[in-house]
Order: sequence, then structure tokens, then C-alpha cells
Amino acid sequence: PSLLYIQGGKPPTRMLAHYYGYLHFTDTSIGNYYKRYIRDLLHFRHEIFCAAGKIVKFLQDAAKAQGFSTDVEGGGGYSSLHVRRGDFQYKKMKVSADEWYANTKEIWKQDEILYIATDEKDNDTFFKPFRSAGHKLYFLSDFNDLVGLDSMDPNWMGMIDVVVASRGRAFAGTFRSTFSGYINRLRGYYGLSMKDSWFGQLKEKNMMHEFHNVNLDTYAKEWPDAWMGIDADVAPSQDIL
Repeated sequence: PSLLYIQGGKPPTRMLAHYYGYLHFTDTSIGNYYKRYIRDLLHFRHEIFCAAGKIVKFLQDAAKAQGFSTDVEGGGGYSSLHVRRGDFQYKKMKVSADEWYANTKEIWKQDEILYIATDEKDNDTFFKPFRSAGHKLYFLSDFNDLVGLDSMDPNWMGMIDVVVASRGRAFAGTFRSTFSGYINRLRGYYGLSMKDSWFGQLKEKNMMHEFHNVNLDTYAKEWPDAWMGIDADVAPSQDIL
């Protein structure tokens, strides 16, 4: 067999990217086999999913008490956001809470519970526009007692956040954040429509609603190639988005 070597240290071939952006199989069925392999065998530990499941159940029970229902797959009931702040290098993607709310307000149902995965330190004041609009907000830190976060590996916290956010009815993430990207990939694995995924940045807001082939900006978001049609011998396309 021939070995194709890709220099990975210099632009534009820097391999900081999703695996499916650099590995291509001319036979769709073989490519889909390896995509299923990644989905089914390369995943978070079971303890992480169990902890996240307790939080999801709490959120859904609280939502049902307000008259909201889950979907046929047992997801939804609440919606979710990933708001990347902190040391995020893409400064244009760090928008204010007022912009976040203005850019996403029509996505949320009236008084819908929102779960927010974020590295913002001042959750009490930063997210005031959402609270003022009538939304009950929850963060991972609200569930320390429920799941015993203090006794868990601190490296698991972000992964628990990802799983909880991935089960929301609707999701709005941060463009160019691989954290938001993986939430969308999980949603794709679950079979959720990308029509229910947005970005909080206005220019990129609807980017997940259209099919695009993977390009050199690979890591900026996740692409349907990772999950679309992989349980059959089907190549991803706009027709099955």
C-alpha cells in the first residue's frame, strides 16, 4: 500500500483538525465504518455520562413541572448554550450577554429553562438579559450536591458540561470553539437536526443549517461528515441534512 505523508507543522496543512477532515476514503461504506468506530468506541467514560444523566433528568423534571415536554428520544425539555469567555483567542467571538440574548432570543420558548455551559466567572450578573426575559438558568455548579462534583476528577467537569448541553431541545454555541463543536457532534450522533443548532455570533448564527464540505477551516466547527449517513452506505449531502 501507498503511504501519504502530510506535513503537519506549518500552515495551511497544520493538522489541528477533526480526523474526518484529513482522512478520506473513496469507498463511502469503508469511511462510514471508521466513523462508526470513532462514535461507538472513542467516547467519554461511563461515569461522565451517568453524572450528566442525573443533571439532564433534574432539568427535564423541572421543565415538565412548567409544562414542557421531552422529545420521542427522551431529550429536550430544556434548551442549552455554550458561552465561551475566558482566554478564548478569537476575540471577535466573545460577545456581550446583551448580544448573546439579542442574537438568540427567538430560539428559546417563553420561560424555557436554559442550561448554560460556560467559563464565565460572574454567572450571577453576566447572564442578566436571559433572566430578565423570564428564563430560569442552570449551570454545572448548581449540581454539586446532586452528582457529587467535588469528589470527581476535575478534568471531567467540562465533559459533563458537554453531555448536558448536548441533550437540549435547541442549542446555541460559540463559533470557533471546539467545545461547542463537540456538543454539535454529539447532537448529530443522537440524530438531532442541525436546524436546532445555532451560534451566538450573528454572522455565523445559521451556519449549521446548511451543508458544506469540510474545508481548510476544519476546526472552526463540526461538519455533518462526522455523523450523517454513517449507519448506512450513504455519503453526506444537503439532501439528507
